[in-house]
Amino acid sequence: MNKMSEAIRFLDDSLFFEQHMGSKLNAWSNPRATTQPLIEVRHTESHDWVRNTFVPWLSGCSKIAQHDLGELATCLSELFNNIDDHTEFDVGSVFAQWYPQEERVIVAVADFGVGIPTTVGRVCEGLSDSEAIIKAFEDEFTSQSTPRNRGIGLHFLLQNVVQNLSGKLEVNSANGAVVFEKVGNLLNAVPYTQNGYCPGTLIVLEFNTSAIERTDGDLEDLEW
Repeated sequence: MNKMSEAIRFLDDSLFFEQHMGSKLNAWSNPRATTQPLIEVRHTESHDWVRNTFVPWLSGCSKIAQHDLGELATCLSELFNNIDDHTEFDVGSVFAQWYPQEERVIVAVADFGVGIPTTVGRVCEGLSDSEAIIKAFEDEFTSQSTPRNRGIGLHFLLQNVVQNLSGKLEVNSANGAVVFEKVGNLLNAVPYTQNGYCPGTLIVLEFNTSAIERTDGDLEDLEW
């Protein structure tokens, strides 16, 4: 392995090798200012991570006031709520990268639960893995049996990242893979064939921070 290649250095700086192999390849590797390193976050710690780590970091990178990142923070918290609801492992992996020249951010959240197709299949039989992913993002869809167990849902994520920010969502789970994007004024779901099998679920959010509306006002505490 070439420890000095750009790709390997980026992974090392992102703490990929430290998390998965127990140590960094190079002792001097450290997270870059534009990177939220790959870490595991338990559900009990996730809201604190979103509020006190992710939001201040993205605010510092993008120069967007923290109170204007409230809906994005709620989206990320909902992803961790889904991990808690649908996996036996109370933990997810998260990574974020800011691209200053493009004013673009990518956030990836992954878990090793049963996956969206299995969860959706409990209430909707006969769907392909990609069809199950699309179903999971429909408005008011839930696999929870009682109303009090229902969260705001993945559709909230779709509305905020794709509809409001004209961003993109890429979802991989089991053998299914779907890209959600905006075409004109419509939300479009495009299944595609992925190479290999994705245990659990990987959701990647990508959008330009210039699309986030700036408002005047004091920073308010975010309620979870």
